[in-house]
Amino acid sequence: MRQWKRSKCLQELSFADASDIKDTFLFKLSKMEGLNWFKHVVLLSSFQDQYAPYQSARVQITKNVFQDSSKQDLYEEMTNNILSKISTDCIYRIDVNFSINKTNLDSFLGRTAHIQFLESQYLLKLLVWRYTNFFS
Repeated sequence: MRQWKRSKCLQELSFADASDIKDTFLFKLSKMEGLNWFKHVVLLSSFQDQYAPYQSARVQITKNVFQDSSKQDLYEEMTNNILSKISTDCIYRIDVNFSINKTNLDSFLGRTAHIQFLESQYLLKLLVWRYTNFFS
């Protein structure tokens, strides 16, 4: 996909924007301030999302995500970088399970759930209705 699109964003998301992972945009971003400025940090995730790994979307350390121990160490370091800047009292992890019709191209490519996070008005309304305190 990255070669097909030749997108800077896809290079950054796949850690291909630098030869050393510690020089990549996402690794540097994990060390920056910003999330601590928010009263609530809501992390939405879905096992159905084939584009954003479940543990990554939840900013959650899970052992043995990578078979390569150096990649596992970097993953844990990035996760710790992010979590060390925010209070555990303000993190909310919400898992979403979409009803997906498996007859379209998006479902074949594994991106239907990923797109639903962006396009589902029902999900947005549900979040606003259920978690009104996040928006005050």
